Amino acid sequence: MENVRLRKATTKDKAIAVGFDYRLDKEEHIKLNRQEKITKAISNDECFLILADDREVGFVIFDYRFFDQGWIELIVIDEKYRGKGIGGKTFNLICEQCKSDKVFTSTNSSNTQMQRALEKAEFSFAGELKGLDEGDPELFYYKKVKRI
Repeated sequence: MENVRLRKATTKDKAIAVGFDYRLDKEEHIKLNRQEKITKAISNDECFLILADDREVGFVIFDYRFFDQGWIELIVIDEKYRGKGIGGKTFNLICEQCKSDKVFTSTNSSNTQMQRALEKAEFSFAGELKGLDEGDPELFYYKKVKRI
């Protein structure tokens, strides 16, 4: 997958984004009411489809609600496209378009695949928060955005 780009999701793309999330973890999708979250992100221009070689392979929700810093709230890449560098390229694209000095994100301590991807994309560990998911602390990461 050489050519990775982001395209702002529209209401016509809602089923695509919802489908990626649903297929990834049906139970979590329903429990966390992700369809509503995705719908809201699309209407707020905060949801982007991830395209690799012009094929939709996932989506990312990005906003500035985390202390006015860039915040990757959710990134979902279809399982068959993982491990191909798409996540890293997506992180770079987000950082390039970011209007703040830093981009933050978080993941559960059990999500070692995401942790490896963040470290590979040169995100730094910021800290740990206990109490969100019992027995599975939330790990926070950030990356300074280079300004030209």
